[in-house]
Amino acid sequence: MYVWPSAVVLAQYLWKHREELRSRTVLELGAGASLPGVVAARCGAKVILSDSDTKPLTLQNCRRSCDANGLTEVQVLGLTWGDISPDLVLLPELDLILGSDVFYEPKDFEDVLVTVAFLLQKNPKAQFWTTYQERRSRLWVLFNCRCVLAPTGRSRCCSTGGT
Repeated sequence: MYVWPSAVVLAQYLWKHREELRSRTVLELGAGASLPGVVAARCGAKVILSDSDTKPLTLQNCRRSCDANGLTEVQVLGLTWGDISPDLVLLPELDLILGSDVFYEPKDFEDVLVTVAFLLQKNPKAQFWTTYQERRSRLWVLFNCRCVLAPTGRSRCCSTGGT
């Protein structure tokens, strides 16, 4: 399994803010190897890991990451960005939505935003915390996010939504 650098940055950010995670419900979008979600779960959050329902091997990697870290209570769910599926609609109330490097492919941006916007509308107190490696544009300006330059200087932690 490959862990993208932005996932490491988000995991470090979560660890730094671990007191805010205890007993909160967290959804990780595009979890892949699931490092941020695993860290959130180890910090006491109730975590749901998600990745594309069309990529069963990726969902299997999420489960393997949980197994390797002794996390038996973490739910793994197939969600495809842009698809307002019954599984997406039936998610429990969320406090935090995570996404590391979900803004990698420009063709996916709109679908990611549709999914995040739906979740933030359904969960008005939730926040979206994301990290990405700046490759093409200054996304944080386009989406009016509050951003914090991460210690590596190569990725940004951004959050938007909530009150």
